Amino acid sequence: MRSGLPALIILFFTVGFLSAQPSDSGTSSWSMSVSPVFFAPLFTGDLEENEILGSSWGGSLITEYSLSETFPFAARLGLCYSRGSLLPVNTIEVDGYLDEVTAVFGAALGIRPAPAFSLRGYLDAGVSYGGVGENGTFYGVVRAGVDCNLYLTDSLMAHLATGGLYKFGLAGGFEAGLGMSYRFPAPKQKVGTALKYLEYSSLETTAVFPSLRYQYEENPVGYATIQNTGRKPLTDLKASFIISQYMDSPKECMRITKLEPGQTLQIPLYALFNDTILNITEATKVSGRIIVEHGGVEESSSTTVLVYDRNALTWSDDRKAAAFVSSKDPWVMDLTGNIMATVMPAKNPEVTENLQTAIALHEGLRAYGISYLLSPNRPFAQAVVDTSAVDSLKFPRQTLGFRAGDCADLSVLYASCFEAAGVQTAFVTVPGHIFVAVDLGITEAEALSRGMKAKDFIVQDDNVWLPLETTLRNGGFTEAWRKGADQWVKAAEAGVACLYPVHEAWEKYPPVGLPADGSSVRLPAPAEVLKGFTAELAAVVTRELSARLELLGPLGTGQSYTRGKNSRGVLYARYGFYPEALENFREAARVGSSSALVNLGNILMLQSDPEGAYEHYLKAAALLPRNPKLQVNLAQAAAACGKKAEAEAALRELRALDPEMADRYAYVAGAGEGSSSGQRAAAVENTVIWF
Repeated sequence: MRSGLPALIILFFTVGFLSAQPSDSGTSSWSMSVSPVFFAPLFTGDLEENEILGSSWGGSLITEYSLSETFPFAARLGLCYSRGSLLPVNTIEVDGYLDEVTAVFGAALGIRPAPAFSLRGYLDAGVSYGGVGENGTFYGVVRAGVDCNLYLTDSLMAHLATGGLYKFGLAGGFEAGLGMSYRFPAPKQKVGTALKYLEYSSLETTAVFPSLRYQYEENPVGYATIQNTGRKPLTDLKASFIISQYMDSPKECMRITKLEPGQTLQIPLYALFNDTILNITEATKVSGRIIVEHGGVEESSSTTVLVYDRNALTWSDDRKAAAFVSSKDPWVMDLTGNIMATVMPAKNPEVTENLQTAIALHEGLRAYGISYLLSPNRPFAQAVVDTSAVDSLKFPRQTLGFRAGDCADLSVLYASCFEAAGVQTAFVTVPGHIFVAVDLGITEAEALSRGMKAKDFIVQDDNVWLPLETTLRNGGFTEAWRKGADQWVKAAEAGVACLYPVHEAWEKYPPVGLPADGSSVRLPAPAEVLKGFTAELAAVVTRELSARLELLGPLGTGQSYTRGKNSRGVLYARYGFYPEALENFREAARVGSSSALVNLGNILMLQSDPEGAYEHYLKAAALLPRNPKLQVNLAQAAAACGKKAEAEAALRELRALDPEMADRYAYVAGAGEGSSSGQRAAAVENTVIWF
């Protein structure tokens, strides 16, 4: 009897597990209870006083099939084993134990007043095989009682049962058991099986544009509406969406705690696309699949999604062009870096750095040979009346490869190059046209003080933008600037001009960029780049200098004349016109200007004559005692002449007058006689102070 017990236990577990069927909650209708059992006999089989059997201990294994979670009715099948002692007969101890194996079948019925608690009554009947030693016999059993279940989790419960047990012809008494119950999980169900709880009443998607692939992580590609068609609530729902060809894994779209029977739910479909979506060169239809998991069950439905080619977009929002701005494209970085390195020696230190970058990149792209090619259907122009018209916008590498593009293509290319150079850009749109603007990195007041007119630039949120017409391929930078400014002014007056900073547009439409393919750009001839840059920079300098000289007003007489001459000299010197600067400084010095005397020394320093500069600074020092700025110039000239003691004396005087300035110019002493000419030139450029 004992040798067959393990086999019976294994059989019960196997039957319960293999018979488990899924329920609406994610657990099956089958459960298994295991508990130690205590039995105290109170009377014999013929209801007389018990003088034969002692108490017994054992264990029970009960398999149940529940019809409902909310109404706890269950059919039961159990297997029990117990061993009990025998009472003495006439004070004589009786050797041996009563071993019993019992199989019962029954039912339990009760209530579940709280989600974590159920109370049931049970009634079982069956047969036992019991005996002492090798002798045994069969007899019927019946038991009834109450059990309580405390739900620790959806699957695990603490179990307490108490009641009465009657063994026909043998004994009856009190029985109690305390143990654990486990509810088997429901097997995952795939679409196509007989089990379905959800109905997809609608499943719609919009067209997908690869250039906007990052946007779909937070903006849905469509919506699905599901309905719980079962009789029970569905819990812990998770909805995901995937387009297998272009997504590495399903993108989670929504989680919901419970979906009641008959309830519908609209699910937004999000997607996180990988780089392969940028390989699509023709519009294609692909299969998308929505997956809904609930309580271990998985159901899905498929739909067709239209994916446009990588260059496609609509102009429902002009900021979408920012997605094509690829400042880190290898071609863009290589071309931009080479153009900027080519023009570096020809830069003018007085002209705003971002303005010179704009000149360099416009002239560099002209030298590269980019042409303006009008699109046959002009989608950008059509977008004014039809925002759903699909355009084809090139990535910068494609425009460089074709050496041509329309207004949008060229604007994207320009913006990419400027961003690669560290200069922020914006898209400017007027009816039917788009071009770029460059952040000058200066304030409006500074722009006006440099002689620019209000019509020459755009002011938005305290930023000063220089408009640049990108389609003007045969004209130089100044002409492209003028044309861009004219278009902005006319459209702004009509209230139809818009400016979209690229960095702000990137917040909604992040840049995508084509994957690197190992190819390289053909660089323009450096001589052509330098020729165009030098000519256009000269035009900008002439215009800016003339405007600033005009802002100084007439010379006047007396002190006004002296200050006017000195101020004109400073302007000429800053822009590199040294002969004109010397003429004005000498005239101002002749009539007693100490500032002009210092500035004459500055010119000599810039012309690599530190000895002459030092003499002029000494003369000026007699007229301007205890002037910290003059001490900087003295220290610089003395160091360049190898006069170490004089340089240190000037720096000590500077520290006494202005400690903060002394810290700022402490490196001046390092540009001495032992320094290279390049080091001395750099020091001069950084430290010469105009008066």
